[in-house]
Amino acid sequence: MENRVIYIASADAGWLNMVAAGMASIFEEIQFTTVNDVQGLWHLPSSALVIYDKASLGNPTALLINPRERGGKWLIVNADSLDEESVPGLISLGFSGLIVKNQTLERMPRAIRTLTANELWFSRHAMSLSLKQNFNLSSQPTNAIHVLSAKYNLSVREQQVFLCLVQGQANKDIALAMNLSPSTIKCHVAVILQKTGKQGRSQVSALLLEDALECVI
Repeated sequence: MENRVIYIASADAGWLNMVAAGMASIFEEIQFTTVNDVQGLWHLPSSALVIYDKASLGNPTALLINPRERGGKWLIVNADSLDEESVPGLISLGFSGLIVKNQTLERMPRAIRTLTANELWFSRHAMSLSLKQNFNLSSQPTNAIHVLSAKYNLSVREQQVFLCLVQGQANKDIALAMNLSPSTIKCHVAVILQKTGKQGRSQVSALLLEDALECVI
C-alpha cells in the first residue's frame, strides 16, 4: 500500500482520538490526520481518503459536501440504516463508501483497504437497492432524483412517491400504481413535504429545477 494521508473528521474528540490511534496501529504505513470539521478539506489528491463521522458532523449532503468538487475518496461512517437507501444519490455525488453505526469500528479497516484499492465500499443490501432504483427510474432524470433523495434522507418508498409527485400524478393514481391505499400515499406525501421543507406538491416538483440551478451556479 503506497504512502498516503487519511483524514478522520469528527466533532466527537473522544471518538476521533480512539479511532485515529486504532487505525494507526493497524496501518503503520499510513499517515492519519484528525480534523474537527471538513471546512479545510479541498483540492485533495486522488490518493487521499476522508473518513466522515456523520453522527457528530451531520448529513454531508444536507451540508452540500460534494466529493467530486473537493477531491479524494470519502467514506461516511456512523451512518443510520436509512442512509443505505440513499446510496444512489451518494454515489452520484462522488462518495465512495458508507458504514452504518453499529458496524463502523468492525468494518473500517476492511473499508480502508478496499477504498485505497480504488474500489467502492457499500453493503450488498445498499448496492442491491441502488441497482433496483436505477432500473425503476431508467427513463427519468435519475441523477437529480438520487441526489435529492440522499439530501433529504428519503426512504425507498418515499423516493417512489417523490418521483410520482414530480411527474404530476394525483394521490389516487399513485395509490393505484403502487397498490397502496390513498391514505398511505397521503402520509408519504406529508412526510416528503416535512423533510424537504416545502408547502405543497408544486414546490416539491420544483426541487428538480432548483437542483439543476445549484449545479449550474
